[in-house]
Amino acid sequence: MLPGFVLAVDPGTSKMGWALVDNMGTAHAQGIIRMDGWIGELGRTLAGRDVAVVVIGNGTNRSNMEEELSRLLPETRLAVVDEKESTVEAWQLKRREEAGGNPIRQFTFTLRQMFSPVPVDDYAARVLAERYLERQQQRRGKG
Repeated sequence: MLPGFVLAVDPGTSKMGWALVDNMGTAHAQGIIRMDGWIGELGRTLAGRDVAVVVIGNGTNRSNMEEELSRLLPETRLAVVDEKESTVEAWQLKRREEAGGNPIRQFTFTLRQMFSPVPVDDYAARVLAERYLERQQQRRGKG
C-alpha cells in the first residue's frame, strides 16, 4: 500500500488532465488545466496533500512536463505509464459514472457527447492511475 496519493497526469499540448487517487483507485479530486500556467495551478491544488508518486502518460508533451513535475514535487517518484487507448477508456469511465447501467441514460449521455463533447482528460488521468495501481498489484503478486 502506498502512503499518500497517486497524482496522475495526462499531458497534452493545450491542456492537461490530472487526478488525485488513493491506493485503492478512488479519485479524491480531478480536473483539467490549460497548459499556460499549469505549474502554479497544479501546485495550489496539491498544497497540503501527500503525493506518493506522480504517474504521467507517455504521450504528447510528456518530456516537457516531467522536468517541471520533478521541480514541483522533488521528493516524489515519477512513473511513466502507457496511455494507449486511455481516451477510449476515459469515455467509458465517465459514461459509467454519469449514466450507470441505465440504457436510457447511457443513450442520452452518448447523444450529448456527440453534439456537445466535453473533454475527458481528467478521466484519462484516472485511467493512467488505475493502470499504474494494477501494475503495482501485479508486481506484488509476483514477488
